[in-house]
Amino acid sequence: MDKAAAYAIPVFIVIFGVAILVAGISSNSPALWTCVAIILIAIGVVSAFGDC
Repeated sequence: MDKAAAYAIPVFIVIFGVAILVAGISSNSPALWTCVAIILIAIGVVSAFGDC
């Protein structure tokens, strides 16, 4: 159960980053929101597969 929760949190972070990426493309400043989304996606991936 702990392992499932440990992988669920990074998955939600990545999904949130993808949602920001999709919404940010149609915004007034897509470059800013794209950078924010990429940072969130990177944090989620590193958190899921990192050896911290």
